[in-house]
Formats: sequence, C-alpha cells, structure tokens
Amino acid sequence: MPATPDRWPVQGACRLAGSVRGTAIRPRARAALLALGSAMLVAALLTGCTSSNDDDAEGETVKRVGLMHVGIDHVPSSLDGLKEGLAELGWTEGMNIELIWRNLEPEEAAAQARVFVLDRVDAIVAFEDKSIEAAQAATGNEDDRIPIVFLHPSDPVRDGLVETYSRPSGNLTGVFGARDEVDKQLELYQLLVPNLRRVLTLVDPTDKRTERLLKDARAAAAQLQRPLELDVREASSAQDLRRIFRSLRPGEADGAFLLSPSLRLNHTTLTIQLARRARLPVQAHRKEWVEQGALFSYGIDLPLVGRAGARFVDSILKGTPPADLPVEVIPKLEFAINLETASRLGIKPPQEIIIRADEVYR
Repeated sequence: MPATPDRWPVQGACRLAGSVRGTAIRPRARAALLALGSAMLVAALLTGCTSSNDDDAEGETVKRVGLMHVGIDHVPSSLDGLKEGLAELGWTEGMNIELIWRNLEPEEAAAQARVFVLDRVDAIVAFEDKSIEAAQAATGNEDDRIPIVFLHPSDPVRDGLVETYSRPSGNLTGVFGARDEVDKQLELYQLLVPNLRRVLTLVDPTDKRTERLLKDARAAAAQLQRPLELDVREASSAQDLRRIFRSLRPGEADGAFLLSPSLRLNHTTLTIQLARRARLPVQAHRKEWVEQGALFSYGIDLPLVGRAGARFVDSILKGTPPADLPVEVIPKLEFAINLETASRLGIKPPQEIIIRADEVYR
C-alpha cells in the first residue's frame, strides 16, 4: 500500500497560510487560499511572516524546503528515498532542516508554488511534471528565482526545464529517470498475456504528451509479432473512467492500458479497481501499483531517484547554484509482476518471463 502522507509539523502563520493539503490547514481555509486569485491576496495572508530562516536554540540556521507533488491518490516512493538521503547527508528534520510536504490536486499546484515563493523557502523539490511546471512558472521572475530540484520529469530538455543535461543554465536541475517505454510495455504485456489481442487504451486529450505517446503506441502495437488492436478511449476525469469501464461489453477488451501521464499520476488506484471489477489486467508504470493489483509494471526505481535528489538539495542548501549542477540521468528500469492478479484472472505467464522480473508479488 502507498505510504500515508507524513503530517510534518507546520510552524508559524506562514506555514499555516501556505498549507494547501496534507497538514494543518482545514478544507475551508484551503478553499479560501485557492480562491485568492492573485499574489497580492496570498501575500496578505502572509503579512507579518518573516522570510528569513528560523534558528534553533543554538543559533544553527534551519533550512526550509518546500516539497510538492500532484496526485492525491498516492505518495511517490521517491519521497522516502529523498528523506533517507538527506538524513545520511546530515540533514535532521527539526534541527537543521524543515521539510514542508504538500500533496495536491492538479488545480492547487500553481497556488502552492506561489506560496512557497512568497514564503521564501530555501529550495523547492517538485515531484513529476505538474508540480515541476507550477514551480517553474512561479519562479519565472528574477526576484523569485528560488532553486528547484525536479524529480522524475517526463523529459527535462524536451519540456524546457533545462537547456542540456550538462548545463541546466537556469534555476532548475535534478534527477531524470522517467521514460515512456511504451514499446517495451506493450511487448511485455503480450508476453505475459498470450491471448492479448485488443487493448483498451486510455488517453487524456488535455494532456499535451498524449499525442506523441499515442503515436508511439500505435507504431509499437503494429510492429509486435502479433499486432495489437488499440481501442482508444478518451478520459480526463474519474467520472470518464467509470463511464468507459461501465460501457465495456464482455469480451470487448483483453486488457487495459493507461497511456497518458496525467491519468497514471492521478487515477491509477481507481483504474486498478475498475479493471478488477471488469476482470481485465492493467499495466502500471511503477512497481508500487503492481503490489496494489496491477498485472505488471515497467518503469523507474523511484526510491533511487529520491536518494539522488537528496544530493542536489544538499548541494543547493550549501550554496551551489542549480545551474552548476548537471542533471543526473538514472537508466535503471524495473520489471515487476503480480502473480496473484494473474491467477485471479486465469492468466498463466510463461516461466521465462517470470524469471526476468526484478520483483514478483505472489
């Protein structure tokens, strides 16, 4: 099961005003924050708050780091990796560092990023694309150039986060490990499910990455030894996904595939539940979802990304500009299988595929 969001302490009015989700602020106050609509009104909430760092009893400077992630149905395991890495580097929460965690709905990201800027945190760690985009937009002005460490974006160069891996040039740098290995995922899907012919392919038309990924998926499906038919259905919300699965007729699809990153980040838990009721296998992009019931995953090792990200935070808090820290590329990808799910669906994965898996859930 995914980790429960840590209820890290929120100190002072600045933290209270900046809390959008997961800590001390109540739902009514959160709604008020989102309704502000302008930086001046957000700043009014922060009136009287100091932008300088707090000190502990011995006078040691306490660094404050804002952590933000979009996708409230889960907490990325890279968060634990980041915390562990920071502890190993000598950063002790409550002594010399304060970690301000916010897990957000998509529409909350821009407001929260701006609050971090107005509260003058020492650095922002942004997990995945939506949070990264919000943090980048909030720090676009010269006076707001708070350092940002990004973790597992889709593609930092293509998405304009950095100029090159070796020369980030701006106020963003971090760890790149996320790759959309659609061709490999479809290949593994067919190897695991020998009778796979027609795949319910779920796409979000509002996600700017969908067009490219759908083109890649169609090309990959056509090149398999047994070409797959992709039954493409559009969904942008939980309601859309429920409607699609309710409309399926028996035998209409042999499996489900979450293609758009926005759907994977916000609706994987729901899709696993819906696929279970429909008695369909579904793929995932990370092993944490396989543990929850997806048939398989092929993707990055998130704790490893988080530990690497801790080194970036450490360097930035010690004074190194992000532009001087080349992006770290982590090539390791993991293949995980859930044999209990396979058995429940009457699927018998070949033994030669099982032994290739990095993680097997039984």
